[in-house]
Amino acid sequence: MKYNGQMAGQVLVSVIIPVYNVEKWLPQCLESVTNQTFADFEVLLIDDGSTDGSAELCNDWARQDDRIKVVHKKNEGPSAARNKGMECSKGEYLVFVDADDWLDRCFLEKLYDRAVSEHADMAECDVWRVNNRTGHKTLRKTSEAMGKIYSLEEQMEYGYTAIWKCMFHRRLFTENHLLFPDCHSEARAVYPLLLCLSKKRIYVQEPLYYYRLFREGSLSAVPRKNQGDSAEGIAAYEILIKSFRERGLYEKYKKILKKLIIIKLADLLAAFLTQRQPDSFLVLTEKYRQFLRENFQDYQDKVYLTVGGYNLNKILSNMNILHDPSGRFGFSSLISIMNPIKTDIVVSHKNKYRSFMLEREIRHQFWSVMEEKKPEFIVLDFIEERFDLVVCCDGYLTKSDAFDGCETKTEAERVIVRDSEECTRLWQDSARSFIQRMETDYPDTKIILVANYLSEMVGDIHSRRYFEDLEEIRKINRILKQYYLFFKQNCNKAKVVEASECENYYTDRLYEYGAVPSHLNELVNREIAEKIEGCIG
Repeated sequence: MKYNGQMAGQVLVSVIIPVYNVEKWLPQCLESVTNQTFADFEVLLIDDGSTDGSAELCNDWARQDDRIKVVHKKNEGPSAARNKGMECSKGEYLVFVDADDWLDRCFLEKLYDRAVSEHADMAECDVWRVNNRTGHKTLRKTSEAMGKIYSLEEQMEYGYTAIWKCMFHRRLFTENHLLFPDCHSEARAVYPLLLCLSKKRIYVQEPLYYYRLFREGSLSAVPRKNQGDSAEGIAAYEILIKSFRERGLYEKYKKILKKLIIIKLADLLAAFLTQRQPDSFLVLTEKYRQFLRENFQDYQDKVYLTVGGYNLNKILSNMNILHDPSGRFGFSSLISIMNPIKTDIVVSHKNKYRSFMLEREIRHQFWSVMEEKKPEFIVLDFIEERFDLVVCCDGYLTKSDAFDGCETKTEAERVIVRDSEECTRLWQDSARSFIQRMETDYPDTKIILVANYLSEMVGDIHSRRYFEDLEEIRKINRILKQYYLFFKQNCNKAKVVEASECENYYTDRLYEYGAVPSHLNELVNREIAEKIEGCIG
């Protein structure tokens, strides 16, 4: 049935949706857009040469709803589609929605009302990230940490680099002659610049956008190669730096640009770790290192390995050094590193990252990676040492939550509980052996020990509370404390970072991957990263 609503005068908002082979997901997207509580908007569907039924689907929706206009064009990628949408649009404000995502019913109303009432050039909201395979959704705070709203500089460094959660005043693009560039990760090339060019930006602290993760055929999974770009994000940052130079903004934001590019390239590496073959990943990593060396003369390129919990890598990604995830050893322990199993067994996990880390433990790859990378330093914490051990084939595996979530695994001969005397002796023997081998085979490699513990509290900068299983947490932490003390006493070359002495040492209650005691928060992670950098020299 034809849409009977009449837009009141001028179109206030243009919703621009690039469409390419999304027949399966487009209806949900358009249902959410056309059922907005806000009235005065148009929808521009830019069919980018779709080869499935998406083009006809666009036409069907346009026949039913006068607010929808369709433009069919040859395939040139999402940037060209967005640029075409801006060219054809009439709205005072612009919104860019991905065709496989969807909106809260109040998305347009809440962002528009705030933008108009506060005379903002740019408004953005929080995001629900929805796993397309499981339906599980996680909250992503886009412009704050622990209840503290980011400054402009913090938003550039740590903010969620995406344009589809935003509403922009048209003049931000027209007066600054901005278009989306034709490259992979195109939002990375424009988002920081849009932040700097906005006279005022506002943040709606509600999740009003639904972003679909792990959708088969998406550009994040199968990047589009174009204009010589190797589809790895480097071109986006070349464009970003050039844009800041052309507008006379480079010197003012040079330090921020360096930090944000290091952080965002590390994010890309983390995403590509399980998507690329080892040789391809190695080439990609070197390209990133070369890009940083060429563009920032003061960039100090260092190679390092990490052994420890997931949060240790969140800490290290805040350093002024490219964090290479191929140097990570997670869900592992000193006991398994020094007492590897001797039989070839198969262990798999539905989570690719966890499967990758489990493979590393089972194939006892730590020393081979040490030999391959010859790192300047290693960083370790003992958070993963909280788990029990599995005796298997004359060796040991760490009975981590990743191991417990395996789809297939060998039958364990027995389990050694972490708080047993047997485990204590085994750990001390393993620690001595580890220290001795490091001193013998890698005397020039620095060892940085980060004394991390399970956090006892969860909250934000406004309030916090103790975890319910406080006694169990403290029991584990007493074991970890003895481990840290033993290692410090037996390894003279280790430089120690007492992470738990930091003021904000607790778990973020809204952390996207779960408010659990082994996770901390972004504010304290940055503080610990600075302490680690002080040890590197």
